[in-house]
Formats: sequence, C-alpha cells, structure tokens
Amino acid sequence: MKYRRLTLAAIVATVGVAALALVWSRPTGPTYEGKSVAQWFKLYRSTSCITDQEDARDAFQALGDQAAPYLLSVIARSERLSPARAYAQLWSRLPRQLQRLLPAASTEMSPTHFAYELLRAMRPSATVVLPRIKPWLSSPEHPQYWSAIGVLGTLGPGGSEGVPFLIQALQSTNRNDRGYAMQNLQQLGAEARPALPVLLTALDDPATRTRAIRALGNIGPDAKVALPQLDRFLDPTNRVFLAAAVAVHKINPDGSGLRLLIDAVRDPQRRLPAIDQLGELGPAAVPALDVVLEALRAEGGRDRVGGPAWITIADALHKISPTNRAVIPILIEKLREAEQLARQNTTTGSVAVSAYGPIPLALMAKSDRLNIAAKLLHFDPAEAHALEVLTEVLRSDPEPGSRDFAAYALRQAGPGARAAIPALKAALNDKDKAVRRAAASALRKIEQPGAK
Repeated sequence: MKYRRLTLAAIVATVGVAALALVWSRPTGPTYEGKSVAQWFKLYRSTSCITDQEDARDAFQALGDQAAPYLLSVIARSERLSPARAYAQLWSRLPRQLQRLLPAASTEMSPTHFAYELLRAMRPSATVVLPRIKPWLSSPEHPQYWSAIGVLGTLGPGGSEGVPFLIQALQSTNRNDRGYAMQNLQQLGAEARPALPVLLTALDDPATRTRAIRALGNIGPDAKVALPQLDRFLDPTNRVFLAAAVAVHKINPDGSGLRLLIDAVRDPQRRLPAIDQLGELGPAAVPALDVVLEALRAEGGRDRVGGPAWITIADALHKISPTNRAVIPILIEKLREAEQLARQNTTTGSVAVSAYGPIPLALMAKSDRLNIAAKLLHFDPAEAHALEVLTEVLRSDPEPGSRDFAAYALRQAGPGARAAIPALKAALNDKDKAVRRAAASALRKIEQPGAK
C-alpha cells in the first residue's frame, strides 16, 4: 500500500511538473507595447470601452501578419470546443420553417466573432494564412470548412489564391452557404478577378445576386464584361437597383451609375439608402456633393431607434470628401438646434417615441449634441464648437458613458484636438475607470501623432 501511494504521488508530481512546463513553454506570441497578442485579444473581446477596443485594433493592425496565427488558433479552438457555435451553424442552414420551430441560435458574441473582426481589420497576406487553413478546406465535410471560408474573406495581399476555394463553396445546394461564400468573395475586392465567370452566373441566383453585384463592382474596370448583365438591374423599381448603380459606376465611371444615384437622392423614398451608397463610392462620388449637402441641410428626421437620420448623410460626406468645409456650417446649425431643444425640454419632460419606447426629448437632444460634435471633428479636428462641447462633457457630464464617448471622439480627432489636452489630463483622475483609460488613449493619439 505504501509503495502504491508513493507511485501515485510520483505520477501526480510528474503530471504537475509536465503541466507547468507546458504552461511556461507555451509561446505567448508577438508583443506590442509590452502586451502579448493574447492580452490584446482579451482586451478587445472583454472590454465595454470603445477606446480600449480601438487600442487593441491598432495593436493588431501594427502587428499585421505576425498576429494572424494567433487569431486562426482562436477560431480553430472556438469552433472545436463550442457546441453553441456548432448549433448556430446548423440552425443557420435549416429551412425557415424548421428555424421557427427550434430555439434561435444564441446572439452572444463568441471569441470567433472577434477574431474575424480583427482579421478583417488587418487583411493578412495569403502566404501567411492559406498554409494554415488549407487542411480545413480539404472537404466541405471538414468541421472547420466554413470557418476557413470566412477566413478567406479577410485576406489582403494574394487574396486571389483563395478564390478557387470560394468558387467551390458556391456549388453548395444550401442557399445560406452560397450567400456566405459570396459575401466573402465580395470582400476580396479586385483580388476576386479570377471568379468573374462564376459571378456572372451568380447574378441569376437570388441567394447570391446582390453580393455578386457588389463583388463585380469591387473588382472595378476589369469587370467590364459584366456591364450588359448589370444594365438589366438599373430599373428604379428593382430591389437591387442601388447596388447595381454603384457597381456600374465602379466598373465604368463614364456610365449612367452615378447619375442614377443622384436622381435617387432627390426621391424622398430612396434618399438615405442612395446617399449611403454614394458614400461607398468615396471620392468617386464628388460630382454628387451638392445634392448630398442639400440633403444634409434639409434632413431633420429620425430613424426607427430615435437617432438623427442626418448621421447617415454626414458619414457619407466624410467618405466622399473628408475635409469638405461646406459641411461644417450645416453641422454647427444643427448643433445650435440641438442645444435649443435641450434647453426647451429639460423642464417640460417631453418625450418622443422610438422602437425602444418613449425617449425624453432632452436626452435625445443631449445625444444629438455629442454626435454632432464628434462629426464636426471628422471634417476639422480643431473645430472650436466641437472641442468646446466635448471638453465640457468630459469635465462635467454626470454620465460616465457620455464622458467616455467624448474622450473617444477626441482620440479620433488626433493631433488637431490639442486644445482638449487640459481636459483630457484632468480626466485621468476621473472616478470611472473606462473614462480614465479613454482619456489616456486620447492623449497618446494627440500628443504622439505616430502612436498606434
């Protein structure tokens, strides 16, 4: 009995030492600013502070291809160990009638979700990624096959090497699988050129049509062969009309696509979707600036959740013309309107109805004021009205979330927001941890222009 106990103790000790050795020898991966890639990933997926997420995203973008193996290991591990993920994949491929009979898949964000987000932000090279996921792509029956299809859509340089695998995935008899494969093909941009024949065929498949149109547009002038087929969708009554107009303009800037989008902006029923699509064109939509500026000036409505509808227009304008000074006086006027609304309704307690129920108008105006200030800094990082609003919020707003957002907006402005440095330094002593971290991050961005 004594020897048996000694033997058992020896085995336990050996296993313990081996486990410790494994932990100590486990590679921590590349580091950035003193944190390992694993630590940055933990921060990205666990924080409720948007500034922390931005810092982590910056770290992954700075590490680039070095961080890709770690994120692929997260996807492999999560897919292998998560029954919930397996159920979600199965549920997504069931007919709608069966989906209604079964519990919906959980919407909780898994580590895989965050790994994909970071890969899309990094756009790693195919030479680093493909050798690691090719075993997953060996068969549609491989348990990680569809994970690999998702990874292919994140590829940057050399992404065309993943196109044959995406073409194979488009042969699936499941419409959801075909749509997912096309979504990832669409994200490859010009690298998707080898898929041109398949994309033309996919225009006839309702499950892939819209994404195929976008994929063709993202290929650009090399997709001119698709123009005759895209023309059949340029009917304003067609569901994919706006996407087709964008694609036509990307492929042939001298064609009718931009004119059709401008005409759609003048249609009250299509105004916001058309402006959103013009934003996707970026600087190529500069000829539409006047009509979009007029829409921004006139728009005073709200979306279904109570947010100002003009945010869509301001975001599109920033994509089209990032330093456009004509936007600034329009936004300043909207800022004054929001401040007046806040003063009028602070005492009356008036409310507005949204998809989430009644919202006090004073609270709505306060949110508008913050959003307008943030948008103003997009066009001029040193804009005085915006800096005044954000520093005031940072110093005195009772809500930590508002102070956190103000610091985040100043962070995004970068060196141009130097006038906010005193307020940010004061916020380093804020009673809320998230605000302190957001202020520190903003200071790094403002005081060290090259900081990531």
